[in-house]
Amino acid sequence: MREEELEVALKVVIVGDGGVGKSSMIQRYCRGTFTRDYKKTIGVDFLERQIEIDGEEVRLMLWDTAGQEEFDAITKAYYRGAHACVLAFSTTDRDSFLALHSWKLKVTN
Repeated sequence: MREEELEVALKVVIVGDGGVGKSSMIQRYCRGTFTRDYKKTIGVDFLERQIEIDGEEVRLMLWDTAGQEEFDAITKAYYRGAHACVLAFSTTDRDSFLALHSWKLKVTN
């Protein structure tokens, strides 16, 4: 296989408290759609987007994780192998901002 045939794929996990807009953010980024309706993510959802970086095609695999503690056991497994993590919070919910340190620890552990 030639080098130019190798696909570059990056796994990115999006974490943060429930209701901060993680699903809305990646829906908007990947599909260009936005909805005001809130629907709790159960476990993990997954979307992809092709982008170009320095002339090279890159496939972003965006893993949208549930923000509620009740799903911690499920979502932890999806952090493994991630190349990047987006810590999400709501600008109208200070507690969601203060929880970012805890979210970072969950991912790094």
